[in-house]
Amino acid sequence: MDYRHLGRSGLKVSRLALGTMNFGMVTDETASFSIMDQALDHGINLFDTADVYGGPQSPDMEQGYGISEEIIGRWLALGGRRERIVLATKVYQPMGTGPNDKYLSAYHIRKAAEDSLRRLQSDHIDLYQMHHIDRATPW
Repeated sequence: MDYRHLGRSGLKVSRLALGTMNFGMVTDETASFSIMDQALDHGINLFDTADVYGGPQSPDMEQGYGISEEIIGRWLALGGRRERIVLATKVYQPMGTGPNDKYLSAYHIRKAAEDSLRRLQSDHIDLYQMHHIDRATPW
């Protein structure tokens, strides 16, 4: 596998990343675990997800959201894997029905990061990204 530096972070990441958008909704947990195992076995160390991945939006905003992160978290909990990957996730999309449950306010970013860490069963996120630009919130 070919690796490149991730910006100025000093981290080296595989040129190929594993996107996990379909984990949960399209790809069940067993298949998702197999995909992550194979990616790691082939040298892919950049795993990309988002808080919103895992299923369709539902009226109550509860079902589907966070499922991809939860699957990754259960895979990581099996041990010996967290230190082998660079874990990337994203924030922006609505994760609830309240006025501060979406976009890029400091409040939403803090809450979303805490929720992602809980679902991912990790004490850190290596790359935290804006899923979209929020023109109402200054950078």
